Amino acid sequence: MTRRWRELRAAVERITGQIDQLDRRAEKMEVILMVREPTTNVAAEAYEGLRKQVVTAVSERMAHLTQLVQLDAALTAGADADSVGKVVRGWIEQASLQRIVDPDHPQRDLLFEMVEDLGGRYEVLEPAYMDAVTGRVIRRGSIRRADVAAERPGMPDERRAPWEVAQ
Repeated sequence: MTRRWRELRAAVERITGQIDQLDRRAEKMEVILMVREPTTNVAAEAYEGLRKQVVTAVSERMAHLTQLVQLDAALTAGADADSVGKVVRGWIEQASLQRIVDPDHPQRDLLFEMVEDLGGRYEVLEPAYMDAVTGRVIRRGSIRRADVAAERPGMPDERRAPWEVAQ
């Protein structure tokens, strides 16, 4: 019986390969027909989709170039960190980009990389960035769980977080 199964398996694999080859040939034929007969609906739809992508790419490039000019002009004029920060926050808003600093965000595990887990409360070390339109994570942030001992007031300085000691 095992010989029979091997023969059947080989026949199925051969048929599968032939079907894949036929699919590739059919796709090539569609492309050839689209190029030869550009008046077909498929060709018109493909051309329109390509045209929209080109227009979008050109407008996105122009927006990016404008942002670079704004940044260069601000720096050349001697803008301080607050002024540059306002410009950048404006770009973030225009792009529908969300800066997420909430350590209790419902998608915390997707948005943040855990860099240290000492068992305490969550603290955001670096913000995460998400596209508000698509929900796609653009850049993961970093998060840690603080030392439980550091959360208790009155603990010796060596058991508290460095920024708590300075206060």
